[in-house]
Amino acid sequence: MNPPAPKPLRKTWRVGVRLVDWAQGFGNRIYGGILDFLREGHSFEMEFVQPSGGDLHPALIDEHWEGDGLLVFRYTPAEAKAWRKKGIKVVNLSVEQPAKGPVFPRVTLDNLAAGRMAAEHLLGLGLREFAYLHEPTRKYSWERLEGFRTRLKQEGRDCRVLEIASSTFAPRIRARQNEQIAWRLMASLNAPCGLFAKDDIAAVVAIRALKQAGHRVPEDVPVLGVSDDIVFCHSTTPAMSSIRFPGKLFGHTAANLLQRMMDGEKIDPETRIQIPPPGISVRESTGRVELADPVVTRAMNFIRTRTLDLPVDTGILCREVGASREQLRQRFHATLGRTPKQEIDRVRSEKVAELLKRSDWTLERLSEHCGFSGGDELCRFMKRVTGSTPGEIRKSS
Repeated sequence: MNPPAPKPLRKTWRVGVRLVDWAQGFGNRIYGGILDFLREGHSFEMEFVQPSGGDLHPALIDEHWEGDGLLVFRYTPAEAKAWRKKGIKVVNLSVEQPAKGPVFPRVTLDNLAAGRMAAEHLLGLGLREFAYLHEPTRKYSWERLEGFRTRLKQEGRDCRVLEIASSTFAPRIRARQNEQIAWRLMASLNAPCGLFAKDDIAAVVAIRALKQAGHRVPEDVPVLGVSDDIVFCHSTTPAMSSIRFPGKLFGHTAANLLQRMMDGEKIDPETRIQIPPPGISVRESTGRVELADPVVTRAMNFIRTRTLDLPVDTGILCREVGASREQLRQRFHATLGRTPKQEIDRVRSEKVAELLKRSDWTLERLSEHCGFSGGDELCRFMKRVTGSTPGEIRKSS
């Protein structure tokens, strides 16, 4: 009997990774996804641009780099031409790409979905005025604006577009220019107004400028960013709400696409894989809004701060704010266009959905924690309010 043929040795690919900043936020989470891909048995010899304080020789990934594949956050036309000539496979991790020269397949955030998610969150606060802090030189900012505006228009609302072309300013004056322009823009807002910023850095600029302009965050202007960067979101006062970035899935998807390309699969250079954001990390910057009707404001804040194991009903809400059922119904309808019960159910369903996405709890454990009699009642409630089952909600995260 002949011995089994030896398995062919798996090739180790030389892969370069060039991100904005590997040490925190965006880049750090992408690396986690790349490492998950490697743990599945794939073999990359990785080389990446990394700050080390001089302890390691700096890696330079440019048009002179040699290797098999690259995961890069943006690139120049000269780099693209050189990599294409050398046969290096490239995956672009940015929406942006040069106007001239070769382009490469992309893995990006679904920015339209992020914009829609932002609008949904701010609409849920009972607001009627909205603004978007925009960078007109960046395509991703345009896409987030489009998603935001489209969802608002479905509710008969629009938004003011506040522009700061930050990337056009020289680095030595950029921060000062951003502050000066942001102050003038924020001073022009009429409160209450929900502000969606193109990313977390822009949201930090906005929060600081709003304070200088005399607006309170979140009472006058709730602010929402994108990326959920732990440093930026917690360096503001109040802490900032932000749309979460699916970093691990992002990195895993990009590494898998690059592996396929290096293995010889033909991928259309116009390919773009868009990964939807998994949800919002809600913090104090969108936690409380002062609406025109103080009774509705008190009621809304009570609903939001009530824990899931202490469900609210209309009777409890009426006693809390000192109004009859009919008075509260009329005031809610005039301010929000929905009934108190609809608002109670909406907020409760949001909290349940967040638990579904961020935990692996069974339906029975969830139902006990959230004040339902059992898993069946929880399923019926979520289907009635959101149109989706708990399983569908968890699968979409």
